[in-house]
Amino acid sequence: TLAARPSYGRKLTAAIKAGSIPKRDIPAWHARQLRRVVGNSFVDVWGPIDALAADKKAAYDKYTKLLTKNALAKADARSGRVLFQRTCAACHQMYGTGGTIGPDITGSNRTNLEYLLGNILDPSEEIQDAYRMVMVSMRDGRTYGGTVAGETKETLTMRVVGQDEPVVLAKSEVQSRDVVPVSVMPTGLLSTLSDAEVLDLVAYLQTNKQVPLPKKDKPDRRKHP
Repeated sequence: TLAARPSYGRKLTAAIKAGSIPKRDIPAWHARQLRRVVGNSFVDVWGPIDALAADKKAAYDKYTKLLTKNALAKADARSGRVLFQRTCAACHQMYGTGGTIGPDITGSNRTNLEYLLGNILDPSEEIQDAYRMVMVSMRDGRTYGGTVAGETKETLTMRVVGQDEPVVLAKSEVQSRDVVPVSVMPTGLLSTLSDAEVLDLVAYLQTNKQVPLPKKDKPDRRKHP
């Protein structure tokens, strides 16, 4: 809701700048939408959003060194499931739960670390048309970001990030519609996670069956003073 309108987006941006809302609590796909509704003032607070690092190789090398077999064996896949729900499940399904904006990754080549890192660090390198980002601005000021699920002469049906059910928009109320030449999945998804969290997330992504959620009374080893 806060990422959908300029007035709300500006208030959210101010809260991020002030530190009252941590940057890590804002998913990358909402940051991309906020850049559209707020403009350059959001980028001034957030920093680059889609710029794929000339350091892509550095990032790949970093995570290859981090995600060794021994380190992954000690990681907590149950905590990784929580991180998946927060970071990935808005778009991807795994083991029957999650969103439908992106592909179901249950049957993908998840045990291959090179495959995982390639898709996470540079999701726009190869994009199927069905997963190209579409940004739609309405005459009432709302902005939607997602993929097109269906279309008629009168309506446009979109799968919107963060919403379970598709949104049906009247074309007569659409002010602009842009196909963004990048994947719905933004870059930088790992940059908001600590190394321990990255290990837990990848350990979960490499599981071959669903794991239980951690107990609520379990202390979080990633918290810092």
